[in-house]
Amino acid sequence: MKRMMLFTVLLLPAVSLLSQQSVTLRQCYDSAASVSPLAGERVIYAGMTRLHDRNLVTSRMPSLDLGGSFNYQSDVVDISEMLGSLPVPPGSLPSVPHEQYRATVDLNQVIWDGGVTRSAREVEKVVSELNMQQSEADIYRLREQVNNYFFSILLVRSQAEVISILISEIDARMQEVASGVGNGVIPPVTLDVLRAEKIKAEQSAAELGRRHDALAGVLEQITGMSGLKYARLVLPDFAITGSEAINNPDLRLFDIRSRQLEASKDFLKNQRMPKLFGFAQAGYGNPPGNNFLSDQADFYYSLGAGIKWNIWDWSKNSNERKSLTFQQQLLEIRKSAAGEALQRLLALKLSEIEALRDAAARDEEIIRLRGTIAAASASQLRNGTITASQYLTELNSEKQAVIAAAARKINIARAETEYMYITGYKTEE
Repeated sequence: MKRMMLFTVLLLPAVSLLSQQSVTLRQCYDSAASVSPLAGERVIYAGMTRLHDRNLVTSRMPSLDLGGSFNYQSDVVDISEMLGSLPVPPGSLPSVPHEQYRATVDLNQVIWDGGVTRSAREVEKVVSELNMQQSEADIYRLREQVNNYFFSILLVRSQAEVISILISEIDARMQEVASGVGNGVIPPVTLDVLRAEKIKAEQSAAELGRRHDALAGVLEQITGMSGLKYARLVLPDFAITGSEAINNPDLRLFDIRSRQLEASKDFLKNQRMPKLFGFAQAGYGNPPGNNFLSDQADFYYSLGAGIKWNIWDWSKNSNERKSLTFQQQLLEIRKSAAGEALQRLLALKLSEIEALRDAAARDEEIIRLRGTIAAASASQLRNGTITASQYLTELNSEKQAVIAAAARKINIARAETEYMYITGYKTEE
C-alpha cells in the first residue's frame, strides 16, 4: 500500500515529462462543443429552416385543385312561361335541366401578395439565426464546466508535486537521523516523528491521486478526449487590460430577438397591402359552365383576375405592431440590465486578478526565505540541536509557501480565463 501511494505521488509531477500529449484549454473547449449532444441542434435547425423557406417559396407557385359536384334543383327557370303568349311552337324552347353535375380543374396564381412572402422569409431567416445563436450560447456555457475541471486538475497536480518533494526530503532526513540515532547523538523518537510525517504525506498523496483521477475522468467525459490523466495541461496566459468590450453570446440573443420582432412588424404591415391574383377553370359538366339552357354535357373553361384588399380591420393589425414595439422596448431594458450585471462581474473579477497578481509578486521572496530557514533547520536537526517536530514545522512552512505560489499562479490564469468567459470573446492560449 505504501509503495502504491508513493508511486501515485511521484506519478503526478512526472506527467509533464513523460507524456507525449499536450492539451490546451482551447482544445478542451472545441472538443466539448463538438461532442456535446447540443451540437446536433444546429443541423436540425438548418434542416427546419430549409423546409420552412421552401414552403414559403411554394406559396407563390400556382395551386391546382380538382373538384366535382352534383346537385338537383326542384325549381328551374321555365322559359315558355316567361315568354307568355308569344307564338312559339311547342317544344322549340330549351328547358333548364333540374340535374347539374360537373368536374373541374381549378388553377389559382398569386400575381402580387403585397410582399407577404418576402417578409415571411425574412422572419424565418431571423428565427433561424436566433435558434442558432441560442444553441451557440448553450454550448458556450459548457466552458464553465471545462474551466472548473481543467484548473482543478492543475491545482491537484501542483500540490502532488510539492508533496512528492516533501516525501523525498523526509526520506533524506530519515537517513541522516538514522545515522545519528545509531551513534547515540539523536534520540530514537526523532526517527519516529519523521516516519509519522512521511506516512501523513503519503496519505495526502493518495487522496490527491484519487481526486486527480476523478477530475480527469469527468473532463474526459465532457470533452470526449482520452489520455487526459497523463496529458500535460497547458496553463493559459492572457493579457487582461480591463478595457475589453462585452460580446457575450447571451447579449447577442437580445439583438437577434429585437430584429425578429422588427421583421414581424414588416410582415404584419405587408399583410395590409392589396393582393392581386389570377385564376382559371377548366371543366366538363351539364350544363357546361354558365350555359344553363344547354341540356348536353360538354367541356368549358373560364379565365379571370381579381384583387383583394382589406381596407379596414378595426386597427387589429396596427395594435399587433404596437405590441411588438413594446416587446422590443422590454428587450432593450432587459439587455441593459444584463449588460450592467456583466459589467459588475467583470469589475469584481478584475479586482480579483489584480489582488492575485500583487500577492504573486512576493511569492518568490517568501519561498526563498522559507527555503533558507528550512535548510538551516535541517542542519540543526542533523546536529541534534532541534527536535524533529521543530524541523518539520519549518519544512512544512516552506512547502506550503511553494504550494501557495503554485496555486496562485494557477488561480491567476483561472481568473483571467473566467474574465474572458464573461466578456464572451474567444479565449486563445
